[in-house]
Amino acid sequence: ACDQRVSTDILERALQLTRGMLAAAHAQEWSRLIELEAEREPLLVRRHASDPASLAQLDEILAYDRQLQAIVGSARDLAAGQWQRETDRARAIAAYAQP
Repeated sequence: ACDQRVSTDILERALQLTRGMLAAAHAQEWSRLIELEAEREPLLVRRHASDPASLAQLDEILAYDRQLQAIVGSARDLAAGQWQRETDRARAIAAYAQP
């Protein structure tokens, strides 16, 4: 029972960190997201109890992770698109400037 309680406490902390990661991603605070992930990672790689409460917490963390992946993926795609537009613009200016 003590091991189960410790596991639940660790998962609760991991869940709090995951919620913070989601808030950071929504705010596009990427360095904060990375800090929180670094703090969370060792909590998740350990062995956890398989009681219903622990499994529910793990499911919630996984659901948040899917949201995080979508947010980060969208931000990455947006940044790549902006970079491509700027590169294309710079190429067009350079081509026009050539004699």
